[in-house]
Parts: sequence; C-alpha cells; structure tokens
Amino acid sequence: MGPFEYLLAFIAVILGLAVSDLAISLHRLLSAGARVRWDALAPLAAIVAFLKILTQWWSWFGTAQIARGLTFEMFLGIVSATVMMFLLAAAALPDETPHGGPIDLAAHFQAVRRRFWLLFAGETVLMTAVDIWAQVAVAHRRFDPLTLASPVSVLIVLSVILAFVKTRWIQGVALLLLIGLYLANSAGRPLAG
Repeated sequence: MGPFEYLLAFIAVILGLAVSDLAISLHRLLSAGARVRWDALAPLAAIVAFLKILTQWWSWFGTAQIARGLTFEMFLGIVSATVMMFLLAAAALPDETPHGGPIDLAAHFQAVRRRFWLLFAGETVLMTAVDIWAQVAVAHRRFDPLTLASPVSVLIVLSVILAFVKTRWIQGVALLLLIGLYLANSAGRPLAG
C-alpha cells in the first residue's frame, strides 16, 4: 500500500460513515411512514451533502502524486475537513424518529440550517486552504493571489450568508443550484482526472 492508498483508507472510513449516516437517517424516515411531515429542504440538504462527499472523493484520485509529500499538518487539515463533511451530512436529516410522534422536516432544517451552512463553508475553506498549501509546498506551484477570488470564494461567502437567511425559497434555490453545480462539474469526468 502506497502513501496515497494509506491516507485515503483513513479518510474513506470517515466518508463511509457520513454516507452511512445519510442512508440510515433516510431509512428511519421512510420507516416512519405517515408520521413524517415531508418538506423539500432537508432532503435537498442531504443530496448536497451526498454530492459534496462523492465529488470530493472523486477529485482525490487526481492527487495521488501530491500524497507522497503531504506533511502531518496537511493531513490533519484534510482529516479535520473530512470530519466537518461528516458533520454536514449528519445535520442534513434527523437522526431520531420519535415513536408515535410526528417528524417535521421543515422544523428540522430550520433547526440545523445555520450549522449546515457554516459546516459547508468551514469544510470548503479548510479543504481549499490545504489544497493551496499542498500545491505550493509539495507540487511546487506558484501561489497566485487571484485564486482567492475564485468561484470557490464566492461559494464560501454565499454559504456563510445562507447560514443567516431564513427565507425558505432562497434556501431551496441555493440547495438546487448546488446540486446542479456538483452534477455539472463532475459529469463526464473520468476517475483518474
């Protein structure tokens, strides 16, 4: 097992737990049947978390050469961002389905909205910072300050703003746009690319 596979195996456990949490939460909701007051925002947030996990995993296969030069500090940043991704996925859907009581997905999303978006922003900031750090320190690429003005920066700012916006239709549009962005950005991309 090379350095890339060794590091990826540890991250895979965390991401696997995140996908498992989403699947278990969805299973509990489906099992609760008529007790669930369905609403679009929580399932859309779960889809965003799922796609964020998948696209991150998919993109890591293009970084195998960089893994050989990662320092412990860089790996700590990656693991921390991955834990944030797990927490993002765990926040999307309710964990518990009280027996006999209703499960209100609109109320759930309202309760976790701020945490969801701040985790989204935090994970994106941390993963972007580690990526830039590794590109400069390991791949010996020149740092271009203009990269900080990239679409990722806009995404970070918008997700922080969304943490404080209570308007449901704005939340819904943002979640749908993120789903479209993840799908459009990843469509047709080969595993090694």
